[in-house]
Amino acid sequence: MKISIIALSFLLLASIAYSQDQPPQTQTQPAQVQPQQPQTPQKAMPNHITSGFYLKLGASFPMGNFTNNQTFTYKDNTNTQRSLSFNHGKFGGVMEMGFLIYLGPSFAHNHLRAGLDATFFTVSFNPADSVVPSGTSASKKMEYWYYFGGQKFGPLLTISPIDYLMIDLSYKINATAAWHASMWGMNLAMNEVSLGIRYRVMLFAFQYNWGKVEYTYNQEPNPKEKVSVDTFRVLIGFKF
Repeated sequence: MKISIIALSFLLLASIAYSQDQPPQTQTQPAQVQPQQPQTPQKAMPNHITSGFYLKLGASFPMGNFTNNQTFTYKDNTNTQRSLSFNHGKFGGVMEMGFLIYLGPSFAHNHLRAGLDATFFTVSFNPADSVVPSGTSASKKMEYWYYFGGQKFGPLLTISPIDYLMIDLSYKINATAAWHASMWGMNLAMNEVSLGIRYRVMLFAFQYNWGKVEYTYNQEPNPKEKVSVDTFRVLIGFKF
Protein backbone atom coordinates (compact mmCIF):
# COMPACT_ATOMS: atom_id res chain seq x y z
CA MET A 1 0.00 0.00 0.00
CA LYS A 2 2.81 2.39 0.92
CA ILE A 3 4.60 1.45 -2.27
CA SER A 4 1.49 2.31 -4.33
CA ILE A 5 1.10 5.69 -2.62
CA ILE A 6 4.78 6.52 -3.16
CA ALA A 7 4.55 5.52 -6.83
CA LEU A 8 1.50 7.71 -7.41
CA SER A 9 3.27 10.63 -5.72
CA PHE A 10 6.28 10.29 -8.08
CA LEU A 11 3.99 10.17 -11.13
CA LEU A 12 2.12 13.31 -10.01
CA LEU A 13 5.38 15.23 -9.38
CA ALA A 14 6.76 14.12 -12.77
CA SER A 15 3.65 15.29 -14.63
CA ILE A 16 3.73 18.69 -12.87
CA ALA A 17 7.44 19.14 -13.72
CA TYR A 18 6.85 18.20 -17.40
CA SER A 19 3.96 20.66 -17.77
CA GLN A 20 6.10 23.49 -16.35
CA ASP A 21 8.91 22.75 -18.85
CA GLN A 22 6.60 23.20 -21.96
CA PRO A 23 6.37 26.72 -23.55
CA PRO A 24 2.99 28.40 -23.41
CA GLN A 25 0.86 27.78 -26.51
CA THR A 26 -0.08 30.94 -28.45
CA GLN A 27 -2.94 31.19 -30.87
CA THR A 28 -1.78 32.29 -34.37
CA GLN A 29 -3.94 34.98 -35.97
CA PRO A 30 -4.41 34.66 -39.78
CA ALA A 31 -2.75 37.50 -41.81
CA GLN A 32 -5.18 40.14 -42.91
CA VAL A 33 -5.21 40.85 -46.69
CA GLN A 34 -5.40 44.56 -47.54
CA PRO A 35 -7.96 45.24 -50.27
CA GLN A 36 -6.44 46.68 -53.48
CA GLN A 37 -7.35 50.26 -54.26
CA PRO A 38 -8.83 50.70 -57.74
CA GLN A 39 -6.47 52.61 -60.09
CA THR A 40 -7.83 55.88 -61.43
CA PRO A 41 -7.33 56.10 -65.24
CA GLN A 42 -5.35 59.11 -66.51
CA LYS A 43 -7.73 61.90 -67.42
CA ALA A 44 -7.33 63.34 -70.94
CA MET A 45 -6.87 67.08 -71.33
CA PRO A 46 -9.90 68.87 -72.79
CA ASN A 47 -9.65 69.16 -76.56
CA HIS A 48 -8.84 72.80 -77.39
CA ILE A 49 -7.46 72.06 -80.89
CA THR A 50 -10.35 73.15 -83.10
CA SER A 51 -10.79 74.39 -86.65
CA GLY A 52 -11.24 78.09 -87.28
CA PHE A 53 -10.63 81.20 -89.39
CA TYR A 54 -7.47 83.31 -89.02
CA LEU A 55 -6.26 86.75 -90.05
CA LYS A 56 -2.56 87.74 -90.04
CA LEU A 57 -0.66 90.98 -90.67
CA GLY A 58 3.09 91.39 -90.62
CA ALA A 59 6.44 92.23 -92.15
CA SER A 60 8.28 90.71 -95.10
CA PHE A 61 12.10 90.67 -95.14
CA PRO A 62 13.98 89.84 -98.40
CA MET A 63 16.36 86.88 -98.16
CA GLY A 64 19.02 85.26 -100.34
CA ASN A 65 19.37 86.62 -103.89
CA PHE A 66 16.35 88.86 -103.36
CA THR A 67 18.65 91.13 -101.32
CA ASN A 68 20.83 91.69 -104.43
CA ASN A 69 20.22 93.17 -107.87
CA GLN A 70 19.57 90.38 -110.39
CA THR A 71 20.65 91.04 -114.00
CA PHE A 72 19.80 88.94 -117.06
CA THR A 73 20.81 89.19 -120.71
CA TYR A 74 18.73 88.48 -123.81
CA LYS A 75 18.78 89.19 -127.53
CA ASP A 76 16.20 91.43 -129.12
CA ASN A 77 14.64 91.12 -132.59
CA THR A 78 17.75 92.57 -134.20
CA ASN A 79 19.92 89.96 -132.49
CA THR A 80 21.43 92.65 -130.28
CA GLN A 81 22.31 91.54 -126.77
CA ARG A 82 20.59 93.55 -124.08
CA SER A 83 20.38 93.38 -120.29
CA LEU A 84 17.41 93.41 -117.94
CA SER A 85 17.90 94.24 -114.25
CA PHE A 86 15.67 93.56 -111.26
CA ASN A 87 16.60 95.71 -108.26
CA HIS A 88 16.81 94.14 -104.83
CA GLY A 89 13.74 94.06 -102.63
CA LYS A 90 13.38 95.92 -99.35
CA PHE A 91 11.42 95.52 -96.12
CA GLY A 92 7.71 95.21 -96.95
CA GLY A 93 4.36 94.05 -95.65
CA VAL A 94 2.04 91.05 -95.88
CA MET A 95 -1.59 90.14 -95.09
CA GLU A 96 -3.13 86.65 -94.97
CA MET A 97 -6.58 85.19 -94.43
CA GLY A 98 -7.22 81.48 -94.15
CA PHE A 99 -8.69 78.54 -92.29
CA LEU A 100 -7.24 75.76 -90.13
CA ILE A 101 -9.05 72.55 -91.02
CA TYR A 102 -8.49 69.56 -88.71
CA LEU A 103 -9.06 66.05 -90.03
CA GLY A 104 -10.11 63.39 -87.55
CA PRO A 105 -9.92 63.48 -83.73
CA SER A 106 -7.07 64.63 -81.51
CA PHE A 107 -4.70 61.98 -80.16
CA ALA A 108 -2.04 61.58 -77.42
CA HIS A 109 -4.59 62.65 -74.76
CA ASN A 110 -5.68 65.64 -76.92
CA HIS A 111 -2.12 67.01 -77.21
CA LEU A 112 -1.75 66.45 -81.00
CA ARG A 113 -3.97 66.92 -84.02
CA ALA A 114 -3.32 66.87 -87.78
CA GLY A 115 -5.06 68.81 -90.50
CA LEU A 116 -4.77 71.28 -93.38
CA ASP A 117 -3.60 74.91 -93.34
CA ALA A 118 -5.53 76.68 -96.12
CA THR A 119 -4.55 80.29 -96.81
CA PHE A 120 -7.17 81.23 -99.39
CA PHE A 121 -6.01 84.87 -99.77
CA THR A 122 -2.55 86.39 -99.31
CA VAL A 123 -1.04 89.65 -100.59
CA SER A 124 2.40 91.14 -99.97
CA PHE A 125 4.76 93.79 -101.30
CA ASN A 126 8.46 94.68 -101.17
CA PRO A 127 9.63 98.15 -102.24
CA ALA A 128 12.58 98.42 -104.63
CA ASP A 129 14.91 101.18 -105.75
CA SER A 130 14.10 102.64 -109.15
CA VAL A 131 16.00 105.01 -111.44
CA VAL A 132 13.44 107.74 -112.07
CA PRO A 133 13.81 111.49 -112.60
CA SER A 134 13.77 113.69 -109.53
CA GLY A 135 10.34 114.98 -108.68
CA THR A 136 8.63 111.78 -109.79
CA SER A 137 5.44 111.17 -107.85
CA ALA A 138 5.32 108.54 -105.14
CA SER A 139 2.68 106.56 -107.04
CA LYS A 140 5.00 106.38 -110.05
CA LYS A 141 7.84 105.08 -107.87
CA MET A 142 5.51 102.43 -106.45
CA GLU A 143 5.18 100.95 -109.94
CA TYR A 144 8.70 99.57 -109.46
CA TRP A 145 7.85 97.75 -106.24
CA TYR A 146 7.33 93.98 -106.08
CA TYR A 147 3.73 92.87 -105.54
CA PHE A 148 2.56 89.31 -104.86
CA GLY A 149 -0.82 87.63 -104.42
CA GLY A 150 -2.16 84.11 -104.32
CA GLN A 151 -3.16 81.11 -102.24
CA LYS A 152 -1.31 78.55 -100.10
CA PHE A 153 -2.27 75.04 -98.98
CA GLY A 154 -0.45 72.30 -97.09
CA PRO A 155 -0.39 69.80 -94.20
CA LEU A 156 -0.57 71.00 -90.60
CA LEU A 157 0.37 69.47 -87.24
CA THR A 158 -0.72 71.24 -84.05
CA ILE A 159 0.83 70.50 -80.64
CA SER A 160 -0.99 71.58 -77.48
CA PRO A 161 1.40 71.13 -74.51
CA ILE A 162 -0.80 72.87 -71.92
CA ASP A 163 -4.17 74.52 -71.66
CA TYR A 164 -4.92 76.80 -74.65
CA LEU A 165 -1.31 77.05 -75.86
CA MET A 166 -0.89 75.80 -79.44
CA ILE A 167 2.17 75.28 -81.63
CA ASP A 168 1.39 75.00 -85.36
CA LEU A 169 3.87 73.41 -87.79
CA SER A 170 3.03 73.50 -91.50
CA TYR A 171 4.43 73.22 -95.01
CA LYS A 172 2.54 74.85 -97.87
CA ILE A 173 2.70 75.07 -101.67
CA ASN A 174 2.09 78.63 -102.90
CA ALA A 175 0.33 79.53 -106.12
CA THR A 176 1.67 83.05 -106.67
CA ALA A 177 0.97 85.81 -109.19
CA ALA A 178 3.36 88.79 -109.24
CA TRP A 179 3.77 92.24 -110.76
CA HIS A 180 6.86 94.46 -111.03
CA ALA A 181 7.62 97.45 -113.27
CA SER A 182 4.78 96.65 -115.70
CA MET A 183 5.88 93.00 -115.89
CA TRP A 184 3.63 90.13 -114.87
CA GLY A 185 5.05 87.04 -113.23
CA MET A 186 3.87 83.67 -111.92
CA ASN A 187 4.90 80.57 -110.01
CA LEU A 188 2.33 77.92 -109.15
CA ALA A 189 4.63 75.94 -106.84
CA MET A 190 6.54 78.18 -104.45
CA ASN A 191 7.33 76.79 -101.00
CA GLU A 192 6.75 77.83 -97.41
CA VAL A 193 7.53 76.43 -93.97
CA SER A 194 5.79 78.01 -91.01
CA LEU A 195 5.91 77.99 -87.22
CA GLY A 196 2.91 79.45 -85.41
CA ILE A 197 2.35 80.03 -81.69
CA ARG A 198 -1.19 80.62 -80.44
CA TYR A 199 -2.84 81.27 -77.10
CA ARG A 200 -6.62 81.47 -77.21
CA VAL A 201 -7.33 83.92 -80.09
CA MET A 202 -3.90 85.59 -80.30
CA LEU A 203 -1.26 84.21 -82.65
CA PHE A 204 2.31 84.83 -83.79
CA ALA A 205 3.76 83.25 -86.92
CA PHE A 206 7.20 82.93 -88.50
CA GLN A 207 7.41 81.93 -92.17
CA TYR A 208 10.14 81.29 -94.71
CA ASN A 209 9.06 81.49 -98.35
CA TRP A 210 11.33 80.51 -101.19
CA GLY A 211 11.15 80.11 -104.95
CA LYS A 212 11.49 82.00 -108.23
CA VAL A 213 8.89 84.00 -110.11
CA GLU A 214 9.05 83.96 -113.91
CA TYR A 215 8.51 87.52 -115.17
CA THR A 216 7.66 88.28 -118.79
CA TYR A 217 9.29 91.43 -120.14
CA ASN A 218 6.75 93.57 -121.96
CA GLN A 219 8.91 94.35 -124.98
CA GLU A 220 9.61 92.18 -128.01
CA PRO A 221 10.67 89.40 -128.05
CA ASN A 222 9.08 89.23 -124.55
CA PRO A 223 11.89 87.39 -122.75
CA LYS A 224 11.01 85.43 -119.62
CA GLU A 225 13.33 85.65 -116.62
CA LYS A 226 13.16 83.75 -113.33
CA VAL A 227 13.79 86.06 -110.36
CA SER A 228 14.51 84.81 -106.84
CA VAL A 229 12.01 86.32 -104.38
CA ASP A 230 12.81 84.53 -101.08
CA THR A 231 11.39 86.22 -97.95
CA PHE A 232 11.23 85.73 -94.19
CA ARG A 233 7.98 86.88 -92.60
CA VAL A 234 6.93 87.75 -89.07
CA LEU A 235 3.18 88.06 -88.47
CA ILE A 236 0.68 88.65 -85.68
CA GLY A 237 -3.04 88.11 -85.81
CA PHE A 238 -6.11 86.30 -84.56
CA LYS A 239 -7.60 82.82 -84.89
CA PHE A 240 -11.32 82.48 -84.21
